[in-house]
Amino acid sequence: MYGWVGKILRIDLSDRKVSTEPTEHYVENYIGGRGLGVRLIYDSYKPGTDPFDPGNPLIFNVGPLSGTAMPGSGRVDVTAVSPMSKLRAKSNFGAYWGPELKYAGYDHIVIQGKSERPCYLWIRDGAVEIRDAEHRWGRDTLETQKAIQQELSDPEIKVVCIGPAGERLVRFACLITETGDAAGRTGMGAVMGSKNLKAIAVRGSGGVRVARPDDLLDLSVKVIREMREHPAYQELSNWGDVRFQTVMYDLSFFPVGYFEDVHWEEIIQGYQGPAFVEKHKIRNMGCFCCPNRCMNFLSVPGIGKGVASCEPFSGFTGGVWNLDMDVFWEATVLNNRLGIDHTETSASIGLLMELYHDGLITSKDTDGVAMDRGSKEAILTTIRKIGAREGYGDLLAEGQKVFAASIGPEAVEKLDQVKGLAPHPYEFRAFKASALGQAVGHRGDPLPLRAALLEVDWHNAPEWFQKVAKEQFGSEEAAIPSSYKGKPLATIISEHMERVPDNLGICKWLYGLFIFQDSEMATRYFNMVTGKEWGVDQVLKVSERVRNLERMFDVRQGLTRADDSLPKKFFEQPLSKGKYKGAVLDKEKFEQMKDEYYELRGWDKETGIPTREKLEELGLKDVADEVLGQQ
Repeated sequence: MYGWVGKILRIDLSDRKVSTEPTEHYVENYIGGRGLGVRLIYDSYKPGTDPFDPGNPLIFNVGPLSGTAMPGSGRVDVTAVSPMSKLRAKSNFGAYWGPELKYAGYDHIVIQGKSERPCYLWIRDGAVEIRDAEHRWGRDTLETQKAIQQELSDPEIKVVCIGPAGERLVRFACLITETGDAAGRTGMGAVMGSKNLKAIAVRGSGGVRVARPDDLLDLSVKVIREMREHPAYQELSNWGDVRFQTVMYDLSFFPVGYFEDVHWEEIIQGYQGPAFVEKHKIRNMGCFCCPNRCMNFLSVPGIGKGVASCEPFSGFTGGVWNLDMDVFWEATVLNNRLGIDHTETSASIGLLMELYHDGLITSKDTDGVAMDRGSKEAILTTIRKIGAREGYGDLLAEGQKVFAASIGPEAVEKLDQVKGLAPHPYEFRAFKASALGQAVGHRGDPLPLRAALLEVDWHNAPEWFQKVAKEQFGSEEAAIPSSYKGKPLATIISEHMERVPDNLGICKWLYGLFIFQDSEMATRYFNMVTGKEWGVDQVLKVSERVRNLERMFDVRQGLTRADDSLPKKFFEQPLSKGKYKGAVLDKEKFEQMKDEYYELRGWDKETGIPTREKLEELGLKDVADEVLGQQ
């Protein structure tokens, strides 16, 4: 095969058995990466299995373009049943681990069972060992990676691991790679910890067979040259996204506190992120074959070294009313070493601060720690207590809902969650495509889709963004934040476009920012690598099939239309400040958007469940028979 290395690795930790099966059977319908991973979990998971049961499969997925010369071809998709939502989890990380897995001979790893003792996996050129990790249990993520590389006498080994939070089954524990990149959302670190699996180390000397290598190299050189000429390149490769945060606060897109508002004058005027990075940066880092170095590698005296990108810059600043960048950095490093999701952690702290501010809790509820807005003690103590499952941190480790329920109904009413997760920290009230995408999304917090990004920048160049929306989504109104029109179709098209890079094993941010989510370009790369002659419609049809199979997995778990919603706050509390003062979601119009979304998708409007007709059209008759029943 070209592109795929051709093997799926299956490991049962309970009986320490290792087996393989061919990848080829799946590729026509699912390609690889996320898509093939969805099929693997659908077939491998027994409905009703608890997320921490040994029978919950933990699956690592790379795509046919992973490890090739295509820029940004280093992504890995991870899936299981989430300890947070009890639905299908989806998380994703970069760095160098994914290409190394392919060089070692595998496209996917399916891990089931539970080891009697702590262990780690050592995969080298097709050989698989289950090695003892009792002496690694309790180590943080950085210590674990270094120790395994030293034990195996090879500093080039790529390691993905869990920290103490994953070992203690903190439900939003994450996976950390050798660069500090993370599979942050949905609790994959907790699932890994439930299997007594500390880490997976990989090393390979193989490669990826490419059907048209000269064409691939020529196109990649051209694309990299165009990226370097793009206006965003110098900004992102020199600064990462730290200066982007200031812009987003000014645009009223990032919420302040626990979605309490979007305008905090102090952070707009006093955000010191860029100056902090400039002072403490060692260098910027990128993932495999990526010209865009978007991760800031910093060293701060008295705190330590580490990597920061994306969520911490907003979550541990405005999300917890904090302007002290040393506190931001200490929280980031601590979280990474413990192996905890930044988004869920900062949201949990934000919840405590709102409850404390509103008088619903006192310091007695938080082990004597006052949850004042922006308090260094509150922020850092809460992270440590979550990671140790100590005191009130033990309740938070079970999720915000468990903590709120321990306080009472008024605290539960304050919860801002979608499908059991903290939403990504982006404002919905003023941005209708963002709202719809979050509500109907596969895990309750999809990263901003193309339609949502057009809305956010719309006011800077309305005519241009409306022109783009017309070309891509058939409606100029799809780009206008205040309009409910055109958003359902734009969301569907965006969902299909977003799955293309995940299925191929490439970076959706690089693909989105510099190639404008160009599915035709992705298809050209796919054909060059695999030797196939697919059209873009065939690639997007796989995305539609994957989206419907994801939905049916969750329907099998009990998902209904009622789960496709947002917290009450977004329908009842208008924004009080900023560019979008007064914005709030209209419940009736929001439900009408959902109606249109379901109808366009071929899903039942009353239940939100894909129809048999749609499933059979997509070649999913077996799924329809199982979930909808024989007809």
